[in-house]
Amino acid sequence: MKERRCVIVDAYSTGRYLPEEFKRYGIKTVHAMSSARIPPIFQSHFNADIYDEVLRPGERMSDEEVVQFHLEALRARELEFIIAGCESGVELADSLSELLGLPSNGTALSAARRDKSRMSDALMCAGVRSIGQVVSDNADEVTSWMRQQGFDEIVVKPLNSAGTEDVFFCSTDADVRRAVNAIVGKTNCLGAMNRFALGQEKINGQQYTVNAISVDGETFVTEVWTYDTVPVKGAGSVCSVEQLLGGKEPVVQELSDYLVQALKALEIVNGPAHAEIIVDRKGPVLVDCGARLQGTMSAKARTMALGHNHITLTAWRYADSVGFTEYMRGRGPYRRQAHALCVSLISDMHGVVSGYPGLEAIRKLPSFADAIAFVPIGQNLVPTTDLASTPGIVYLVNNNLTELDDDHRKLRAMRMDQVFELKAQGRA
Repeated sequence: MKERRCVIVDAYSTGRYLPEEFKRYGIKTVHAMSSARIPPIFQSHFNADIYDEVLRPGERMSDEEVVQFHLEALRARELEFIIAGCESGVELADSLSELLGLPSNGTALSAARRDKSRMSDALMCAGVRSIGQVVSDNADEVTSWMRQQGFDEIVVKPLNSAGTEDVFFCSTDADVRRAVNAIVGKTNCLGAMNRFALGQEKINGQQYTVNAISVDGETFVTEVWTYDTVPVKGAGSVCSVEQLLGGKEPVVQELSDYLVQALKALEIVNGPAHAEIIVDRKGPVLVDCGARLQGTMSAKARTMALGHNHITLTAWRYADSVGFTEYMRGRGPYRRQAHALCVSLISDMHGVVSGYPGLEAIRKLPSFADAIAFVPIGQNLVPTTDLASTPGIVYLVNNNLTELDDDHRKLRAMRMDQVFELKAQGRA
């Protein structure tokens, strides 16, 4: 029997679970790194032993040299596909898959799948609604644009980052100056230098997260969640809770129709996609989109609520694209099997985590399904300002909405020093 083999570029975040899924289909995995060093936020999760081989480029290679390094290593291999494991692997996965003649999204719009400004331009060129914007490393230029457009409030953020890092809501010149100064010149969580800041019109409406998987341009939406935020000190807002919607709800169809147009505009025609979309009185508009799996998610809890999850469906799409496509076409809109909440804990405290005394009480909640991304023992709990500083995520799944809501209230009432055992920073 012919040996099956694939490549995952930067199999970090949720992508680190793909090798196990591909193994179920008898597919071996090569891990290709887009840079010599793993970004710090992913280092503790990386396990080289689960890969058939790890390809690591040199320390000071340019982007072009990294492509050539991997191309030379992979050219003689028999590979079925190449996929990005997380955001930082998107462009390299696009380049390698295109050059090796494998299923690909191509490189023509690769940069627009990473750079939020180019993403918005691509949507506009395709006649798909996008958010008004300005790009600059100068705060005065951003405030001048804000006044010219007549906006009372704008969003200022990096062009290319992840996890809601350095997203600011600005209504005054001083707000804009603080935001631009915080962003420009900083190395973001993915290891890239922020050379510019992006200013965008603030869209007031309900935000949603939408996951999808495409096969040669045919897109299937796998789930839609509402995405609610709360304001916090030191940031514009942070995620509070996501709620799973039923596949036949009218807004799900509206979001699905819009996302199909957006993915076509970005030429994301193969593989997983994760989008953030706001719906206001004018309809849907894309906030951000990644040509990869959703990060920081519980496969267990989502399978309980949906019967599947973004990881298992992505693996199926690549391992058996014909069978996957036939199933998804016949299935129609996804079916919610149980109500589900994804609750992000929010910290207002500092301290070194030495235990999880509240986790036992959380696990006893009737709706408890999973707890992920808790601050590891020995590391610092800090006030929450973005996804990276969220101290933990709890999934609640239940067919009884009253019980689900009651468990949510109980969880939200818990203080962080009840959930975590904390020591003062600097103490042994």
